[in-house]
Amino acid sequence: MEISLADLIDRYTILKLKLERLNLEQKKFEPLLEKEFLAYEKAIDNYRMKGVSVKQDWIDQLHKINGNCWDLEADIRQGKEGILGLEEVGRRAILIRDINRQRIAVKNLVAKETGLGFLEIKTNHASTDDVDNIV
Repeated sequence: MEISLADLIDRYTILKLKLERLNLEQKKFEPLLEKEFLAYEKAIDNYRMKGVSVKQDWIDQLHKINGNCWDLEADIRQGKEGILGLEEVGRRAILIRDINRQRIAVKNLVAKETGLGFLEIKTNHASTDDVDNIV
């Protein structure tokens, strides 16, 4: 099974953020990072060679959305919740949920416009309320 274009672009932008934001010491723990990034880049090019229109706007939107999520999660991932305080951690969790709505909306837009892959639909999950009206 081939990875859907929407998931591919999502993963590609996350890897791009890692390449942009991780320092050399952090990258040592992910020795295949650049190889994996190039593999995703090639997979996106393969879609283009098959005649699929891969819009730069989709890539740019997911890069920005995933970057915003990264910014909110960074201190939490580093175990700084004691410094942030539980109220700030909770505030960030709600923002991350809302950002995830945007992410799902872009991924669903890719699926709808290309006819490839499946729509991401979650039930009883606040991050997906009315995702069609976000993008």
